[in-house]
Amino acid sequence: METLLQYAISAALEAGQAIMEVYATPFEVYAKDDDSPVTQADLRASNIIKEMLKPTELPFVSEEDIPSARSQYKRYWLVDPLDGTAEFAKRNGEFTVNIALIDDKQPVLGVIYAPVTDQLWYAESGMWNYECGISRCDSPVSSDAGLCPYSALRTPNSAFPRPFTVLVSRSHRTPEVDAYINKVLRPAHPDLVIDTQGSSLKFARLAEGSADVYVCFSKTKEWDTAAADAILRAAGGKVLRISDGQPLEYGKAEYPNPPFVAWKPRKE
Repeated sequence: METLLQYAISAALEAGQAIMEVYATPFEVYAKDDDSPVTQADLRASNIIKEMLKPTELPFVSEEDIPSARSQYKRYWLVDPLDGTAEFAKRNGEFTVNIALIDDKQPVLGVIYAPVTDQLWYAESGMWNYECGISRCDSPVSSDAGLCPYSALRTPNSAFPRPFTVLVSRSHRTPEVDAYINKVLRPAHPDLVIDTQGSSLKFARLAEGSADVYVCFSKTKEWDTAAADAILRAAGGKVLRISDGQPLEYGKAEYPNPPFVAWKPRKE
């Protein structure tokens, strides 16, 4: 019998394949009621994930499929079928499939899949892992299936010593982000460097140690952060509201996130 994590990984891989099929075509980009972009890939991926998670018999919430009773659920799937639609539209490859399991307002399982690079990050029960070449494996959560070792995929910046690295959104950087960096972070790290990254890949970089902090004042929603939040927590990091230093909460009556800062303590 498949575990919830196996269901989530299988669904992410299947959705990623559908996304790449659309990515290879001259797709259209449409604006939703809130002016956020959406494509055929978002909708196809959402439908695929919903169908593949049905055997778990847990409620399903997606950016493209929001039940009216969402805030009443205690344990449910929370999905962003295509995180980084703006990056998808720019064809820069920085987009992901995000699947999280929420339990009592907190993310307890998370899967991030990057279809272009075929990379997977996942976490459950406080443990996290990274694999690449995952779509070529018949047993996605097996560590002995010929997948690339995590250490081989680390970026040069993740090798110490490296400068204190702050991540900001590639497409949604705001003046508040720069003000926070200059007021809060730069005094303690005068030589810090700022790097841009799309989608939940920012959280993945924090988890694997190739960056230190991600500052966000842009308009994110619960499904944008849930899977990545679970993974970063399992990796020893935190995602906290800037207003009061408390963890992000999920299953609120309204789904926008407040401004937040995510980080993982550096281990030299």
